[in-house]
Amino acid sequence: MSVVLRDCKTVVLRDIKMKIVRIEKIKFKKNMFKLFFDNSESLMVFADTIVKFGLRTEIEISESEHKDLVSYDKSNSVMSDALVLVSKRSYSSKTLHERLIQRGYESLNAAKAVKRLEELNYINDEKFSKVYAAYLSQKGKGEFVIKAELEKQGISKDLVQDALESVKMKLEPYEQIIKILKTKFKKFNGKDKNETRRAAAFFLRRGFSSEDIAKAFRNYSQVTLH
Repeated sequence: MSVVLRDCKTVVLRDIKMKIVRIEKIKFKKNMFKLFFDNSESLMVFADTIVKFGLRTEIEISESEHKDLVSYDKSNSVMSDALVLVSKRSYSSKTLHERLIQRGYESLNAAKAVKRLEELNYINDEKFSKVYAAYLSQKGKGEFVIKAELEKQGISKDLVQDALESVKMKLEPYEQIIKILKTKFKKFNGKDKNETRRAAAFFLRRGFSSEDIAKAFRNYSQVTLH
C-alpha cells in the first residue's frame, strides 16, 4: 500500500494492480518461466514461484504481492546458482558466499543459501580444509603456505590446525622435503654451500620452516636415493 503526504494530510492509496496476460516457458533454462503483465512489464521466475503464489493468466497481483514473489524467487534463484557452483568444484562457506555476491545476489540471500547447503552437507569447512591442505601438500607446499591459503578461504583457526595435523599424520614436513629433494635437487648432497642455500631458499618460499629444512638436510644423507 502506498502512502503520500498532501497539504499536511495523509492520503492512503490502494496498491496498483497488474494483470498477468501471458506465461511462457523460457527455452534452454530449466524450470524458468516469463510472466507478461498488462502494463508491458515482464518478469522471469522459477516454476516453484508460480506454484507457491498460484500464478496464472488473468489474475491480478498488487505491488506488495509483486515484491513478495520477486523476493521469494530471488531466494530460489540464489539456491539454484549455489547448487550449480558446488556441483562443479569445492567451496568453503566464505568463498561460496563471496562468489554468490559477485553474481549479483544480496548478502543476506547468499548467506541463507550457504547456511542451507551447510545443513545439507554440500558445504563442509572441516572436510574442505583437510582435502585442500592435502592437495597443497601434494603440490609441495609447506605448513606456512597451507595455513595462509586456508585462512584466505575463511577457515577457522581450529580447523586450520586440524587440517595441518592431518597432513603431518600422513607425512612429516621434513620427510616431505626429503621427498622433494629427490626429484627437484637430484644432485643435492649437502656439501655444496651454494646448492644448500639455493635449496633452503626454495623450501622457505614453499612455506616450510627453517627447523624442518635443517632436519631434512641432516637426514638426507641417510636416505637411499632411487
